[in-house]
Amino acid sequence: MTTALKPNLVQIGDASKPPVVFGHGWGRTYRDFIPVAEALAPVASSYLIDFPGFGDTPRPDENWGTQDYAEHILGFVRAELGLSSFTWVGHSFGGRVGMRIAAQHHDAIDHLVLVASAGVPRTRTSWQKLKGRRRGMAFKFRKAMAKSDEALQVLEREYGSADYVHSREIGMRDIFVKTVNEDQTDTLPQIQCPTTIIYGGQDFETPVEIGEKLAAGIAQSTLVVCPHYDHISILDRGRHQIALAIKEQLRGK
Repeated sequence: MTTALKPNLVQIGDASKPPVVFGHGWGRTYRDFIPVAEALAPVASSYLIDFPGFGDTPRPDENWGTQDYAEHILGFVRAELGLSSFTWVGHSFGGRVGMRIAAQHHDAIDHLVLVASAGVPRTRTSWQKLKGRRRGMAFKFRKAMAKSDEALQVLEREYGSADYVHSREIGMRDIFVKTVNEDQTDTLPQIQCPTTIIYGGQDFETPVEIGEKLAAGIAQSTLVVCPHYDHISILDRGRHQIALAIKEQLRGK
């Protein structure tokens, strides 16, 4: 682990209780998981981390993928926190990182909780694929014609997702492009730990369809759908559902 990239960390709960490590979503910080950690305080020791490049943790010098994030965070958790195994709770991008750890280090994660996780592609019709290609071609053409950086940013806001636009603002465009295009479908069968998959029915960024694909690929998995939550509200309004999934697994130990 690179000392300069030692992640910013907040601990909540009884330090003598079983450890739970939280990984936030793209463009977010450890603060997203404070409501869940507080709900778990009597029964768990929660460690809330800012991934490199987010919150108060500096970005990597290199163009990292999720595998780099996984190895770095696991090294930190083992070397600095002294944890040999733990529960991992990952939202969106944090789910991508958690799946990498679980797939390659079977002794590290006791229970994997994926909240609105990314990591596998949506199913797209032929028409949607064609429309996407046309849109991409139009963006590339207009991008080549842009006369200034300001004009380019206008185009990015017109054609790109909110995360794509924000990635430029925080100096993480290269890492965003690399990680968002990763497909972890083939590694799902390598995840051996019990896995709880929680999705919001109103989530249009990582829809329930993705959760269904994860559940189909991970052997010991349970899919929970919260019909009224979206990609972000599931962290706050859905905190009791997330906390319950963790508590139930801890009771089973």
